[in-house]
Amino acid sequence: MRIPKFSAVFSLILLLAVSSCKEPEGIGLEVLPDGEEMEVAWIDTFTLEARTVKYDSVPTSGLNSGTYLVGDFGDPIFGRVRSELYSEFLLSSTGVDFGSGAVTDSIILNVAYAGAYGNTDKLNGTMKFGVYLVDEDLDATGNNGTVYYSNSNVALSSFPLAEFEFRPDLYSTIDTGDNQLPPSMRVYLSNTFGDSIINSLNLASQEIFAEEFEGICIKPINENMANGHGSILYFNMLSRYTQIELYYHNNDGDTAVFPFEFDNTHGIHTKFTHNFPKEVHHAVNLGTEVGKDRLYIQSMAGLRMKVDMPHLRELNKLGYVAISKAELVLPLDESVVTEYGYPNSLSVTGISEEGGSVFIIDQFEGSDYLGGVYDPVNKEYVFNVARHLQSIINNPDEIDYGLYIVNSGNAVNARRGVFNGPRHSTEPMKLRMTYTIIE
Repeated sequence: MRIPKFSAVFSLILLLAVSSCKEPEGIGLEVLPDGEEMEVAWIDTFTLEARTVKYDSVPTSGLNSGTYLVGDFGDPIFGRVRSELYSEFLLSSTGVDFGSGAVTDSIILNVAYAGAYGNTDKLNGTMKFGVYLVDEDLDATGNNGTVYYSNSNVALSSFPLAEFEFRPDLYSTIDTGDNQLPPSMRVYLSNTFGDSIINSLNLASQEIFAEEFEGICIKPINENMANGHGSILYFNMLSRYTQIELYYHNNDGDTAVFPFEFDNTHGIHTKFTHNFPKEVHHAVNLGTEVGKDRLYIQSMAGLRMKVDMPHLRELNKLGYVAISKAELVLPLDESVVTEYGYPNSLSVTGISEEGGSVFIIDQFEGSDYLGGVYDPVNKEYVFNVARHLQSIINNPDEIDYGLYIVNSGNAVNARRGVFNGPRHSTEPMKLRMTYTIIE
């Protein structure tokens, strides 16, 4: 095969790097005869190509953490992002008898907060939500259940159970008179909904109850959301305080409350929607042209980074190469760090032929080895990928589709960040590598 000129030049650079390496000067100096020391090289000038790419979708159902995202945030850099929640609600006991002439006094949806991302102050934090009945069967989720993705579509009843404007309060407890609840979103639903449950003939089991009441949806319903306004709320759907409370009385003078619960196995999932600004569309559409200087990563099936090392296998021209250390360094673009922060940690995966994410060997060494946690001193993220790169140069006939860099916890947090590309003028993305030429 004919070798292009740039490859030859690259090989020459590598040879110069090896011959000029001073520390260390060789391996096995005390055990090998003179002239047979193995040469060691260190280099951080490998060609990297990077681009910002959109997600198709991510799984959002049966999340072990129990944290589900709902909200509407006008991100000043990434544009508007929204999330809505779907789930069955469950009888806390079956065969319930509300008594003769039972009537709803009130029916309340209480959802415990687990945090938020965005703006929750008095003015800019105001949002408008709606609660609706689901109008189709939701499949079982969780272990061995149906996997719902972030682009799923679920039919809803046109009649809302509630529409309300509110500002989330993540710090104040709620005193109901009977109980002290943790910070929660607490909203009154239609009493007609409560009466329909009281008068239902399908209370003997959860299965037949779900045939009549297929679930609820909580979703943002603002027509617009200005930049810097709104937030993505983190709901703890596995909290014992997350429930629907049906308060009622009957002809016998009894007054009581009947709770409905949520869990991870009954159709629970979220749907994400993004409206990117032109700068982000520009970054995606122009690929490595913009990616050489600036890259974007966003959770909630938003954006991820694709990194390629097109000349890595040129190392094979030097002989057998053993990589002892390889660090992929991703500097944060400090010029666009806002009050909304940046990811606490990133994740790296390989890429399959179909464009999906696959594990790389280094991931099996554990998170402490792999890295990806934000370094506040150097303002960067570093991944150890030596084993993955070794497997690439050891298997020259296998196509290398590159790496994805993503925000950790893609479905359970709303964080995002902007990063320097490999041609950034001062703090570029780079691959730092130490290797030994065995023969």
